[in-house]
Amino acid sequence: MSMRIYIAHPTSIDYENEIYKLLRNDNFFLTHELILPHENGDAINNSREDYKNYDIVIAECSKPSIGVGIELGWLYDDKKPIYCFVKSGSRPSGAVISIVEKVIEYNNKQDFVNKIKAIVEKY
Repeated sequence: MSMRIYIAHPTSIDYENEIYKLLRNDNFFLTHELILPHENGDAINNSREDYKNYDIVIAECSKPSIGVGIELGWLYDDKKPIYCFVKSGSRPSGAVISIVEKVIEYNNKQDFVNKIKAIVEKY
């Protein structure tokens, strides 16, 4: 089943190399629609209604971000499954922990990708 997967992340990280290239270069994701909000250097202009169209949310939460927090609040309100990923040794805020399905720690880039794939395969 093809899914619409929204990837939330802070803009303070190197999301192009740490997230986007990893996911775009993995054949697993060719059958799914990845929504990468800052791909090609431009932020997509999600309206409040756009978030209702996503099947699952992967949020990189190793660094705090007000924008990600707002997005996750909307997605939670829309009852979307949200999976919070943090680099080993990091911890998301208590507010984030209270609204996500699960906090998942990862050790490196490949571990990050493999754990996302395992979640998507469950759906």
